Amino acid sequence: MFVAKEGDTNKIERSVTLWYKREALQLFAQRVKHYAPLLDVAPREVKLSSAKTQWGCCTASGTVRLNVQLIKLPLSLIDYVVVHELSHLREMNHSAAFWRVVGSVCHNYASLRAELKAVAL
Repeated sequence: MFVAKEGDTNKIERSVTLWYKREALQLFAQRVKHYAPLLDVAPREVKLSSAKTQWGCCTASGTVRLNVQLIKLPLSLIDYVVVHELSHLREMNHSAAFWRVVGSVCHNYASLRAELKAVAL
């Protein structure tokens, strides 16, 4: 979107936010498409979230929500969150079995998890 008037900060902010959302949804869908077969899962849909305290969530009905702010992080952290949420389609908890599922495709998940925890949401 082109912003013609100088000083129209609200319109600029809305345009940038919309751009981030479009880019995020496209990238997240691509990463889900890559990892879902590796985990042998099929999410019903992928949606964006604007949660203040969570990078992602997964519902029992198969909806994966990923925080739009993830788009600002390195791809390795995006992939970790995608794998984490997709793994909930096999294990809806954080048990040892869940972490084995995560580790089956994300071998360095522990270091990525620690790195993600250091990022303020």
